Amino acid sequence: MAGIEYPTETGESVRAPIYQTDHDHGDLEGADTVEMVIWLRDKTGLHLELQGNGHQAKVSELFEKIREARKLPQYANKIFSLWMMSPLLEFRLKDDHQPFEIAQLWDRFCMEYADSTRDYIARDEPVVMVQRNVFLSLKDEKLFWNTAPEEVMALLYHEARNNIINGRYLVSDSDYDFLAGIQALMEKGPFSRSVESYRDDIKNYYPQYLFKNKKLRGRKPVTAERLKDAHQLAFNGTGDMTKQQLYCHYLTTCAKYPFYGCAFFDAILQKPTGSISNMVNRSLARGFPERDVTVTINTEGLCVIDDHEKEVLLVVPYEQLSWDLPDKQERGKMPTLYVQFLVKEDKSTRVLQIYSKQATFMDALVDTCVLLYIMYFLSCTDYLYGHPGRHMVYCGI
Repeated sequence: MAGIEYPTETGESVRAPIYQTDHDHGDLEGADTVEMVIWLRDKTGLHLELQGNGHQAKVSELFEKIREARKLPQYANKIFSLWMMSPLLEFRLKDDHQPFEIAQLWDRFCMEYADSTRDYIARDEPVVMVQRNVFLSLKDEKLFWNTAPEEVMALLYHEARNNIINGRYLVSDSDYDFLAGIQALMEKGPFSRSVESYRDDIKNYYPQYLFKNKKLRGRKPVTAERLKDAHQLAFNGTGDMTKQQLYCHYLTTCAKYPFYGCAFFDAILQKPTGSISNMVNRSLARGFPERDVTVTINTEGLCVIDDHEKEVLLVVPYEQLSWDLPDKQERGKMPTLYVQFLVKEDKSTRVLQIYSKQATFMDALVDTCVLLYIMYFLSCTDYLYGHPGRHMVYCGI
């Protein structure tokens, strides 16, 4: 595997191969030793030396080596999993997957599942990343917060922080300030009265879209004074807390939002012929026949986020969701995931068409999450509600 460029939030990059052999050339099939680099969300790379046919190493074997190297608890595989990801595509690896085999086929995966050009795909190279397990429910994760070692909490914090800074988690201005203040407290220490000390690295504390688009409706401008005030507020309120407690506060704030701990999928939302919901209508009525959106899926439900306006268009918990991925797709069009949901305003149901080359991934993930959702409620004695439907009636929009 050729070298990869893994970008950090500061725009710098770290160059390291996913796989190396004892020699700079030759077939990995005959290599005695294979070295592999696995990334973690704290921007460290873990170099693993695999004896023998290391290119055949499975995810379960690699994760155990990571767990031992980082001294993670035995239950770490319930919290984290390995992901293969690049700027064009990302997905969770199963225990029996062989990362090297998937890396060798990455161009083919991108051609099939990423909406990009051949030139971009040719330059795209994946990394293996340790990330939160998308099948871990928020309820179960919270059970670990008070007992997990600091290393576990640090990894969860760094992943959540990465999603905040990269604009994947959209939160309120007050929560952006609260999170920036906690981060500054951990990175800068006690509050400083000098505004200049905040000016140089302010972009490491707020999402980039707030700097690029200063005309976002209702958003406060990001300034060094704002970060300074956020740091002071955090210092006054949580300055005597341990790092473990600060991690918990940061994660608790992120977990208030329906997309926490989700998987992300690129998609297109076409303007419907009728009413869906006020938020969707407002976004699609601004002169655009279609919108680039991000679909987020976790164990709680599905969200649709407008990539351009940076606003949440739709939140559908599983108890209000039916969906379908037709076996026969229209020729010349992207695969379509049909989502039927309840509109609270008039207590009716609507159907939304989501176009995405990753529709099969979304369908499979929703299918598994809904199964876990049903199993959880069936285990409760007060199971009184209906459950999501895998198949649905197309009622029209």
